[in-house]
Amino acid sequence: MGDVCKYYNKRYTEDYNSQVERLIRYLPKQFPVGDKALRNITIQVTEDCNLCCSYCYQINKSKQRLSFDTAKKFIDLLLDPDQSKNPAYNSWENSFVILDFIGGEPLLEIDLVSQICHYFYKRLIELDHPWKVGYMISIGTNGTLYFDERVQRFIDEFPGRVSFSITLDGNKRLHDSCRVFPDGSGSYDKASAACLDWNKRLAEGAVPASKLTIAPENVMYLKEAVLHMIDLGYVNINENCVYEDVWKTSDATILYNQLKEIADYLIENDLEEKVTLRIFDPTLYGPMEEDDNDNWCGGDGSMLALDVNGDIFNCVRYMKSSLGSDQPPLKIGDVENGIAIAPCDKSNLECMRCITRRSQSTDECFNCPIAKGCGWCSAYNYQTLGTVNKRATFICDMHKAEALANTYYWNKVFRKHNEDDIRLPLECPREWALPIIGKDEYDMLAELASY
Repeated sequence: MGDVCKYYNKRYTEDYNSQVERLIRYLPKQFPVGDKALRNITIQVTEDCNLCCSYCYQINKSKQRLSFDTAKKFIDLLLDPDQSKNPAYNSWENSFVILDFIGGEPLLEIDLVSQICHYFYKRLIELDHPWKVGYMISIGTNGTLYFDERVQRFIDEFPGRVSFSITLDGNKRLHDSCRVFPDGSGSYDKASAACLDWNKRLAEGAVPASKLTIAPENVMYLKEAVLHMIDLGYVNINENCVYEDVWKTSDATILYNQLKEIADYLIENDLEEKVTLRIFDPTLYGPMEEDDNDNWCGGDGSMLALDVNGDIFNCVRYMKSSLGSDQPPLKIGDVENGIAIAPCDKSNLECMRCITRRSQSTDECFNCPIAKGCGWCSAYNYQTLGTVNKRATFICDMHKAEALANTYYWNKVFRKHNEDDIRLPLECPREWALPIIGKDEYDMLAELASY
């Protein structure tokens, strides 16, 4: 497996966060790094959205918006050197921050976003805070309002500091099957135009990347969606299946066949060294070491998020806009009283910080032979199971399909390049694979994985 990792790492396209974490070791000693070099801070500027996406996890949207006064209180709380109201997160211990704006659709409140960013930078300068030279502004958007003159003006106000994450679910058919306006019309044309323009504006050397969400409504279009994104110039495509309880074994079969066709296309067109797909990562889909006990996501208390009411959470998915009536919001503070000050808030944060892979996993999950890369959302665990400390496993069959497709893709790549001493093992057990791909296909994968 070590040779497989080396082969992949030489060809891997590094994203922004990974690059920061790698380069941090070269920082001069005066730069603080604390428990982590890069801190992510999320601000929800509105619960409103102009789309009605079928797979959206925010099930309780409203017309509420954040006030500028509340945002200022949050920023002052974060940056205050006096930790009496914020003993849990010391911003002075980290060199870099990504200020992430979300909604609903955050571009509905672009003027407020601009106000917040100007105030944030003003306070960084006044306090001589380490983030004054180490901040980025990230906006997760559906892209439909990208060409608004106020949005374009905002980009010019913070040159080199703004990053847009524009959701484009592949091609028009896949995208418009889920991401629609209230009248049912698709949003692809506006979103794709925004992506094309933003990719042109990226700094030299930056890699165009996008996230592609896979749901039962669109899994059958995955191949044509990925190929379309390649045609648009994307070389780093991040795909993931939704975590919700929506999958059937037949969906896993469809996913495997789609991935197999994508694999054949990449190999036949000599793209295996030019295009990186998150789903085709040979370092995933194997067993994990027993001492690898970290939580999968930042829902373990390592992040911070502000909602429109001034309440503070670890993650947006602990907010009422995401939980609806399924569970009570799980807040860890508010702008008036501070973070982890009230007994209930402190208890919630302590609970999150105690969770581990072992504490959330059954023995079957913890010892799974393809446990690597099998993700979960701690907040979704809370939403569906009532606790952050128990793991929802609704994507299990989809992960198995991904593992099987990786065995197909990488062993075909190795054979194409005459790498006779490298093979990706077929880690997915036979009894797990047969309901998804059948005996003949499994036997073919076993032969591909053999030397």
